[in-house]
Amino acid sequence: MNLQQIEYLLALDKYRNFSVAAEKVFVTQPALTIQIKNLERELGVEIFDRNKKPIIPTEIGEELIKHARLLDRSTKKFKDIVTEFKAEISGELRIGIIPTVAPYIVPRFVNRFMIKYPNVNLIFSEVISEDILLQLKDGTLDVGILVTPFPMENTIVFPLYYEKFYTYISTEHFLSKRKRIRTTELDLQDLWLLEEGNCFRNQIINICTRDVKYANKGKFRYESLSIDSLMKIVDSSKGITVIPEFAKILLSKERQAMVKPFSDYEPIREVSLIIERTFLKRSLIEKLKDEIIKSVPKKMLKHDGELISTVI
Repeated sequence: MNLQQIEYLLALDKYRNFSVAAEKVFVTQPALTIQIKNLERELGVEIFDRNKKPIIPTEIGEELIKHARLLDRSTKKFKDIVTEFKAEISGELRIGIIPTVAPYIVPRFVNRFMIKYPNVNLIFSEVISEDILLQLKDGTLDVGILVTPFPMENTIVFPLYYEKFYTYISTEHFLSKRKRIRTTELDLQDLWLLEEGNCFRNQIINICTRDVKYANKGKFRYESLSIDSLMKIVDSSKGITVIPEFAKILLSKERQAMVKPFSDYEPIREVSLIIERTFLKRSLIEKLKDEIIKSVPKKMLKHDGELISTVI
């Protein structure tokens, strides 16, 4: 067994196709096929069921692939250790970021970061919070950016900024003339929400303090990971949604008029950077954190409101 076989094994598991996997690791299909067969012969088992289309791992193959990921993660740390020792700001940083944060914060800092650190390769993936934690654990991600507090173990949390919640109300809605809205006036039957499994959805339900089973009843149901999509639905209906502060900042003057703050209290979400306790790439992650914070308005670096839970 060798590291090249491990690389080919993981590529084949990811793409489930010999031709595609070979292309991704820059070898010919016969070369990849031979290496996989040699590995299977050495171990005395079939790792993939080739009778399935696409191919799938066998039962023993799934276990071997799990250990291959751990081995691949450990070998990649060699380069990270050397980079840390040399104090170089270079290398690859794989970042998982939740969809309700990504479109607002990434454009604010990424260009400046890449100009400042041209030897860094940033790879972003929009991922829900639960999957960020899983991928941090198995080494698929180096960093997560999500809303906290969130149930997490063996992680280190660095708060980045705080943003207020606002209502976004159709001009045809009976509450549209109000300057401020009480949270008790929000009716989940009238409220457009993100799809289940999204922590932003959970926070809105907690603001309303109502049962999720009443949400979005009617002839038309629309589930999305995009806050912008929900605002467009409100633009063409009589409904309401709730948006974070960065979404408000990007609105046109006309649409700003549809935004109403809360009157009874100030709900806020905390956006944080998280890493595993056994993390490497310390210098690189620190630079990422600093650049994100620099891109945020100073008023959003602290808060006097109430942090809303991500768990119902």
